[in-house]
Amino acid sequence: MKKLLVLLLSVFLVGSFAVGCTTEKKSSQAPAPDAALQDGVYFAEEDSFAEGSGYKYFVVLKVEGGKITDADWGGTNVQSTGNKRTISENGEYGMEAVAKAGAWHDQAAAAEKWLIENQDPSKITYTDDEGHTDVLKTDAGATVSIHVTEFFELAKKALESDPVAEGTYTTPEDYVATATIPVDKADPEYDPTNAWEYRLDLIIVNGTIMDSNLNAIFAGEFSDETAKFYKQDKDGNPDETAPIGKVELGTDYGMDWKGNAEKVDAFVIENQGFEVNYTDDKGHTDAIAGVSIHVNEYEELFKSATNK
Repeated sequence: MKKLLVLLLSVFLVGSFAVGCTTEKKSSQAPAPDAALQDGVYFAEEDSFAEGSGYKYFVVLKVEGGKITDADWGGTNVQSTGNKRTISENGEYGMEAVAKAGAWHDQAAAAEKWLIENQDPSKITYTDDEGHTDVLKTDAGATVSIHVTEFFELAKKALESDPVAEGTYTTPEDYVATATIPVDKADPEYDPTNAWEYRLDLIIVNGTIMDSNLNAIFAGEFSDETAKFYKQDKDGNPDETAPIGKVELGTDYGMDWKGNAEKVDAFVIENQGFEVNYTDDKGHTDAIAGVSIHVNEYEELFKSATNK
């Protein structure tokens, strides 16, 4: 009987040891590799325009064969001036003349290149809370001096979203379609106290309208009456060289033009177009809920920006 008990105990211990070894071996195996990214075009942008610079950044990523193959970092301004990237490339941004690391677009290109090489925006390291880093260098060999956290955070946001559906519009080379209705000072109805240059920026990605920004910049004459339509310096004095728009003025314009414009922008994004019926010859419509401003300028801008 004792021999039988000893034999059974031996079998139990051997079996337990074998099971334990098997379990330990399985737990030491490396986890399965992450699934490849879905091919497509990805987009993300900031929620609002920065109060200081007036810019709102966006990122466009292309994924092919499960890998990021192209990355574009750009930005639009509250005054609807086109893509910051293109402005920099044209030598009109200003940084190229003062920054030791070079023009903004050259520094942005270093961030884009790093992402394509490393494939994971979460792996970038920063040197301070503002989002600067010392791991990026331009093609000229200079260490990037701009903060790049906006690019990498937006890249993460883009990759966490679904690819952009293919739309019917022509995608601009820099993703921003712009249009302007200039003021004609020779027009008999020109009023130097109430003249506005209407502008529109459309971000179009993969043929789809991702963002719309309508604004109207003061384009009349500077005077005590119109001084409120200009940026103020640190002492609170108006800068005669820096007119602002109805969006920046908000309710200081005299009505909520900004809120109306935002509703028009949202309508275009939702409907992927601007088709409305007018209720009078001044350009008002009841097709967009809550909009009381005339919107015929938007239609002209939209057609010019999209060539439709």
